[in-house]
Amino acid sequence: MDGFEHQAPSFFICPISLQVMKDPVTISTGMTFDRESIQKWLFSYKKITCPVTKQPLSDFRLTPNSNLLRLIQSWHLQHASSSTTKFVEPEPNNHDALMKVLLEEIKQPQLQVKSLRKIKSLIQENRGDSSRITCIRDDSLFSLVASLVVKTELPGVPQITGNDTPVIINEAVSSLCLLRPSDETLKMVSQNESGLLIDSLCLIITQYLSNLQIRIQAALLLKSIFEVVDGIYKEGLRVEFFESITEILKDQISKHGSLTILAILMEVLSYGKNKEKAIEGGLIPILIELLAEDNERHVCEMMLAVLEKLCQKAEGRAAFLAHPAGIAVVSSKILKVSHVGDDKSIRLLSSVLRFCISRGEVAQEFMEVGGVTKICLVIESGCNLKTKEKAREILGFHLKTWNKTPCFPSLFKA
Repeated sequence: MDGFEHQAPSFFICPISLQVMKDPVTISTGMTFDRESIQKWLFSYKKITCPVTKQPLSDFRLTPNSNLLRLIQSWHLQHASSSTTKFVEPEPNNHDALMKVLLEEIKQPQLQVKSLRKIKSLIQENRGDSSRITCIRDDSLFSLVASLVVKTELPGVPQITGNDTPVIINEAVSSLCLLRPSDETLKMVSQNESGLLIDSLCLIITQYLSNLQIRIQAALLLKSIFEVVDGIYKEGLRVEFFESITEILKDQISKHGSLTILAILMEVLSYGKNKEKAIEGGLIPILIELLAEDNERHVCEMMLAVLEKLCQKAEGRAAFLAHPAGIAVVSSKILKVSHVGDDKSIRLLSSVLRFCISRGEVAQEFMEVGGVTKICLVIESGCNLKTKEKAREILGFHLKTWNKTPCFPSLFKA
C-alpha cells in the first residue's frame, strides 16, 4: 500500500459491497449492483426485495449495464497505478458522467422507464443546487424525452383509467416537467412534425380522465409551450380539449392546476376558433360559479380576463346572460378585487350591456344587483381614466331606463 488513493464516482460503487463494481447489473427497480453481490443477496440469502428501495421484486432478471461498465473500465485505465479506491461524494462532473450513461440507456426500450426514474431522482436530489447538475438545462435530454411521449401510441378511446396510463408516458411527462430547456429548444421540439408534441399532450389531458396528476403535468408543459410557439400551433385545439380543461377547473382539486389552465386559456383564446370552442365546451358557466366563490386576487383577475375574452363573441354573451348569476357575480367583484379586476369587470359588462340596449330586463337586473351603483362609484373613484370612460359608456347604454328609478344617483341624471 503506497497510501495514494483515487476518488471513485459514487455511482461506480455497489450499494451492497461498497466497492467499485466489476460487473454492474440492473434489477427491476432500476438500481444497479455488482453481479456477485446482488446474486448473493437474492439467491444465497433468499431475499425478495431490493436492497436499496426495499421494494418487493417480481422480476429477478439481472440486466448487464454495459454503458456503466465501459465507464468503470475507462476509469480503471486512467488510475491503473492506484492501489486503493475510496468512495466520496460525487463531484459535479460525476453527475454529468452519470447523465451520459442514462442518455445512452434511455435509447434502449427495455431500459427507458428505469433511466427516466434515475434522471428524475438525480434532478430532485440536486434541486437545491443547480450548479451540481447541468442536465436540467440539457436541450438534447429534453428532446430525447419528448420523443418518448410522441412515439408512444396513445389510445383512441376516451375515459382511460389512471391504472391504464402507460408507465412510459407517466415517467416521460413527469421528467419533462423537471427539465428547463432553452426557449429555442422548447419551441423547436414543440413545433416539430406539425406540433406533434402539442397534440400528444392535449390527448393526454383529454384521454386519461382518472389520472389527474399526469393531466396537470401535461397542462404545465402546454402552458410553457404555448408561451413560445407560433400562433398557428395554438389554432388547432379541439372542443374536447376545452371540455377536459373545463372539467379540471370545475373539480378545483389543485389550485396550481387551476392557475395553469387559466394561463393556457389566456394564451390560446385569441387564436383561430378557440373562443367558440371554449364556449361550446361549457367554460362560461363554470367560470361564473368559480368566480362567485373565489376572492383570491390573482385567480379572480384571470377568470375575469378569460370571461371578458369569451364575451367578445355573441355566443359568449348569450352564455353569460343565460347564467342566472352572471351579471350579479361580475358586478360584485367591482371595487373588491383590484384595479386590474375592476378594469376586466367593466370591460366584460360593457361587452355584454352594449348589445342589450333593447332588453329592458337586463338593464333592470343590473340595477337590482347593485351594478349601476358600482359603476357610479368607479366613475368617482381613483380608477384609471380608461376604466372610468368604459364605466361612463355603460351608464349611457341604459341611462333612460335607469333615470326613472328612484335609487339612481341624482348626480348622474343630467
